[in-house]
Amino acid sequence: MTRRRLSQYALRTRTLRFVLLATPLALLSAIGPSPCLLAAISGGAHEVIDETGRKVVVPEHPQRIISLAPSITETLYALGQDHKIAGDTEYCDYPPAAASKPHIGAVLNPSIEKIVALKPDLVIGAAEANRRETADQLARVGIPVYGLTDKSLDDVLKSIRDLGGLLDCQAQASALASSLELRVQAVERRVAGLPRPRVLFVTWYQPLITVGPGSFVADVIRRAGGVSISNDLAGEWPRVSLEAVLERNPEIILLPKSQAYTPSLEDLKNLAGWRDLSAVKAGHVYQIADTIIRPCPRLVGSLEEVAGILHPDQEEKLTDGGRMAKGESRVAIGESEMHPQQHSSSSRHSLLAIGLLDYRGESPR
Repeated sequence: MTRRRLSQYALRTRTLRFVLLATPLALLSAIGPSPCLLAAISGGAHEVIDETGRKVVVPEHPQRIISLAPSITETLYALGQDHKIAGDTEYCDYPPAAASKPHIGAVLNPSIEKIVALKPDLVIGAAEANRRETADQLARVGIPVYGLTDKSLDDVLKSIRDLGGLLDCQAQASALASSLELRVQAVERRVAGLPRPRVLFVTWYQPLITVGPGSFVADVIRRAGGVSISNDLAGEWPRVSLEAVLERNPEIILLPKSQAYTPSLEDLKNLAGWRDLSAVKAGHVYQIADTIIRPCPRLVGSLEEVAGILHPDQEEKLTDGGRMAKGESRVAIGESEMHPQQHSSSSRHSLLAIGLLDYRGESPR
């Protein structure tokens, strides 16, 4: 037996031994070995390093995938891999067909039993949304979890390409990522050299939660030609006091749109502290599509939307000549466009989906 074959055999043996020792016998006898475990034993799997730096043994050709976040589900659909989705979360609502997939519970605490029952050969999670405990629990029953991490637009494009390699759809992934990359570059060219307004992004307003410098939302604001006033705060989703916001004096306030909770300009004018902000007094408060809090292909549409708000003189260029009506927002993916209310059931769902706990089980608050 060659050294390489011995190494592969040792890896498969260690995988099997680990699963058998770590998994309760009652559960193993009830579910039987997972498809991925069988693949690992038979040699149809290989070890990879996921985007979080974890070593994961994945099947050569995954066929049954569980998505642990709405952004992942959207990306799988955009890559034409929706037929491989065996289940997703209760917050996966775009495209509409995603809602009809079997659900495995919430993002932060999915049901391990439901996941196991769906017999996936691969689970895909998000570092910014899921808990490390979920990956550890699934590993104990022989189900691999490949983790994505998206802290910027570049990371989102990288995740698309990484999924292409993982799921045998490199051509689709490369085409999608390249087309989105061109749109990002077009925005950056059009806002280059323009004044950069100070922006407050409101993830939640009671208590006030915003975005830290290491988040993909802050990256969108920067590339759209603005400056986030919370760039010096720690964490991805930090709390901030109204007193601190008053001191930083934002010129523009952005809120993800939702009929469920998003306050209107009139609401803010009647709230103590908020009514004293210059942006509120000037009426520079904008409700934008909640795709801005989902690190998926439609995030590029949010970049274009934010750039149009921050630099309205460039709006016609940023939307390919199709000027939007005042107060209206839209997002695009590929060549299709839709009004945000057509794809947003509730921004609170999206906020829960990004999680105030991250993949490592740490609280950014």
